[in-house]
Amino acid sequence: MIRKSGVKRIVMLGLAGSWVALLITASFAQDEPPGFVQVLPSTIRWRLSPAVPGSYVAVLLGNPQEGPFVIRLKLPPGARVMPHTHSQARTYTVLAGEWKLGFGERYDAAALHSFPPGSLYRLPAKVPHFQAAGPVETIVQIDSVGPSSTDFMNPLDDARRR
Repeated sequence: MIRKSGVKRIVMLGLAGSWVALLITASFAQDEPPGFVQVLPSTIRWRLSPAVPGSYVAVLLGNPQEGPFVIRLKLPPGARVMPHTHSQARTYTVLAGEWKLGFGERYDAAALHSFPPGSLYRLPAKVPHFQAAGPVETIVQIDSVGPSSTDFMNPLDDARRR
């Protein structure tokens, strides 16, 4: 059983802890250097991806049409991205699920290489490739420099043109 004085002490410690957290947060905000950017999961704005049906894209930093950028793709289980190229090199980091990559101008499921969460690969510019999500929702982060483009080997595979 907690006495009244014990309850007061717990409440006072809780309030003191809240003030310390608030002061640390305020201090951190004041110490941020110019150009510092943070993206918290709760602030990510997902929108339907025009290029891959059923998937979502979020631009975290920059603009894919000019300068450095970071985007994330969220794909449903089994989603396929048909053969295409990019005008710029890209770095892929698998955050969740399983991401698969194959090279060539024709989609070949047998040629896919699997990348589990935590994997990273660098894809040179203009290399024909295809991709797929594994059996669970997959999230991939892509870093590159714009202007960047995605050009499908077969224009009929480009959902943006439908």
